[in-house]
Formats: sequence, structure tokens, C-alpha cells
Amino acid sequence: MQTELTQCRHQVALAQIADCIRDSPDTGGGVQLRRFLWSLYNQHHVVNLWTMVSRLDHERSVLVSEVLSAALVGNLQESDIQRALFAAGEMKRWDETLPDTEALRRLEEVESILGVLVRSVPPSQAHTDLVSLLGRSENVHRELALEAAKRRLG
Repeated sequence: MQTELTQCRHQVALAQIADCIRDSPDTGGGVQLRRFLWSLYNQHHVVNLWTMVSRLDHERSVLVSEVLSAALVGNLQESDIQRALFAAGEMKRWDETLPDTEALRRLEEVESILGVLVRSVPPSQAHTDLVSLLGRSENVHRELALEAAKRRLG
């Protein structure tokens, strides 16, 4: 019985977090809630606990606490988080978000700076790390440009 009650509480908390995100995605708290859910879902967003604590009010902090507690004891399923992300509009938002020309231009700038550094740093661990960064930056640039082209075409 306790497990059903706990499951119900984190399900309600996830639904309320989704409502908060859908209603105010770009506020300080909304951004923190988005990062929190994405971090639980795919680990691609870093959550700074200090920032989260300072940007969430008491009500939203309690919601995060419920969901995090469920995650820590293994009661949170990936499908639960995915459902909340869909309800919040996050999946649609990311599907519709294209890298803008400014983002692609900045990646080119980063690649240019890294290229200069690769040519000027002597062989060392630092040089190896710079070459690796340059390669990853080029891969990201290529992937984003390809995704943008696919979406534009249709």
C-alpha cells in the first residue's frame, strides 16, 4: 500500500512539474525544472543544486523532492519522465528548435580558434586535448547543420 501511495505522489508531482514548465518554461524556475527533468531522462543537462534551490519556490521544491526521492529509490520509470516531458511541451519544443545561423556561426568561430591553438601548442597532452575538442566541435557543427537542413527540407 505504501508503494502505491508513493507512486501516486511522484506521479502527481511530475504532472505538476509539467504544468509549471508548460505555463512558464523560460522563467528561472521553469528553466530549472526543465533541466531537472531532462537530467533525469537522458543526463544531457547539468543540474546545479545551488541554482535550483535559489530559483525554486517552496511548492516547486517539494515537487522536485518527491520526484527525486522516487528516482533515488528506483520508483521512477523512464516512461514517467517521458510522459511529463511530453505534457510540458518539451519534446515538441526540441523537435521544433533549429540551430539558428548565429549558433552555427559561433561554432565556426570556435573551430577557427581551436585550429589556431592546435597549430601553436607544442606536442603534449594539451595539444592532444585541443585536437580532440576541435574534432568534437566539427562533429557537432556538421550534425547541427545537417539536422537544420533536413528540417528545412521537410
